[in-house]
Amino acid sequence: MTLLFALTGGLIACGLVLLVAELTRKAPPPGVPSRTGLVRGRADRRTLLIALAVVAGLIILAITRWPVAAIATTLGMLFLPRLTSGRTVRRRTAVLDGLEQWVRRLADMLSASRGLEDALEVSARSAPEAIAAQVTALARRLAARVNTQEALRAFADEIDDPAGDRIVAALLIVTGQRGGGVQGVLSALAEQLARDVSSRREIDASRAEQRTTLRWIIGFVIAFTIFAMLNRSYSAPFGTLAGEVVLGIIAALYAIGLWWLYRLSQIAAPGRFLDQPPAWADEPQRQSVSSGGAR
Repeated sequence: MTLLFALTGGLIACGLVLLVAELTRKAPPPGVPSRTGLVRGRADRRTLLIALAVVAGLIILAITRWPVAAIATTLGMLFLPRLTSGRTVRRRTAVLDGLEQWVRRLADMLSASRGLEDALEVSARSAPEAIAAQVTALARRLAARVNTQEALRAFADEIDDPAGDRIVAALLIVTGQRGGGVQGVLSALAEQLARDVSSRREIDASRAEQRTTLRWIIGFVIAFTIFAMLNRSYSAPFGTLAGEVVLGIIAALYAIGLWWLYRLSQIAAPGRFLDQPPAWADEPQRQSVSSGGAR
């Protein structure tokens, strides 16, 4: 009963902390968005998931009095949703598809004698949903007279994909140019992106079987765990020190196996090449900003 009272008090305290945090949260100031603004919502969801995982671990500890089981439950709630979901692969494919559509529209705008910065700002009005937030942030930076190179590099960081790096590198090269040459470069990039999207969709379909197998294994492990918790005579040895060690080894082996199956179902992506600005670009950029020629 003492442990249950402590658990109840912890839940109440956690709820009060979340309530105060929500009531006192301030809206971001207007102006140029920070690079972390687009991931703030994801961070909030991650914090909520961590809180729920800790609560679930405490509940398991109160029921079984097995510290290893409580730790495994907490870690399982944090990582199993990621292991069983193909959302990451689908999101990356959707981003590539959105980039392909956006680059085609941008090429059409540049062919109509628009400047690059003007075309980028206008493109935010009809950006595909998958990259709408990133393109809008890029347009707001340019509208705030941020250096074009800096704004494009921030856009590449927010896209966080080698395809975004290729687009930004091409835009940096053609900065200040107009006409068919620019349109040709962007059209070629759009064709390459279309092929990448098609390839990733085919690979994802072929690896869906691994994700299905992973879900079945996780379901079996959860069902067996519930059976062990309900059958106290079967699970009694796990309450000893030696039983906890054995339970920890079993949980570690299951975790390694599940992670291996997860890795088999993923599509490896090549590394980015614009993750760090070149050293030679820093000085000209500072001179450009200081001389008022940022754009």
